[in-house]
Amino acid sequence: MSTTTTAPLNGKVVVIPGGTGNVGEGIVRAFLTAGATVVVPSRSGARLDELVKLIGPEHAGNLKTIVAGYGTFDDTDVLATKLVEELGHIDHVVSAVGGWWMGKALWQISEEDWQKVFVDVATTHMALARSFVPRLTEDGSYTTIAGFSAQKPYPAAGIVSIQGAAQLMMREAFSAELKGQRRINDLVLGPVINRSRPGGDPNWLTADQVGEAAVGVALTASIADEHVVLDTVEDLKKTLARVTS
Repeated sequence: MSTTTTAPLNGKVVVIPGGTGNVGEGIVRAFLTAGATVVVPSRSGARLDELVKLIGPEHAGNLKTIVAGYGTFDDTDVLATKLVEELGHIDHVVSAVGGWWMGKALWQISEEDWQKVFVDVATTHMALARSFVPRLTEDGSYTTIAGFSAQKPYPAAGIVSIQGAAQLMMREAFSAELKGQRRINDLVLGPVINRSRPGGDPNWLTADQVGEAAVGVALTASIADEHVVLDTVEDLKKTLARVTS
């Protein structure tokens, strides 16, 4: 894959909502390594500061953080407009928002649970896609990150599965309407080894490997309108073979 020497994304602007998260950190690092200017928005200045420390000084010049919300249509439109005005263009977006939740059967959940885990997260994904996809450069791409529970129901985590399934259909609907005008894909992840879960099955991907896959998808024009399944390291190898072939 790419190195800082080859810098295949030099001059490209990549926006990564959710970049402060456990998986998002690996995605941010991978795009910086590929030479991109990476913009990470977050409502939390403290989380942005933590991300800067985790990434370290090597890529400090290409990492741009901005305190901004993107949980509503209006907030996200303001953010996208501001970034285009300040940076001139947006080439790729990787939406890594959301997280894991479990503990109740569907008949036990409260309306508050439903609002937080399904409605708020689904609205955020929709707000990001509707604001950023039309603003991408013609050769740009949009990638949304989903979990395995979007396709495989997991007991006591039903809301996450429902939200993930809606997210995958959102991507399919965008693809159907765009008709090739822009590339939009989703990465469907299995369990991921990250800073909060530093151990696990050796066939699980690490957050940095998820980032490597996201960079590969952004670089590969032939990967368009796809569910890219990344349950295991073997899945990653298959995806990267398409990038390097």
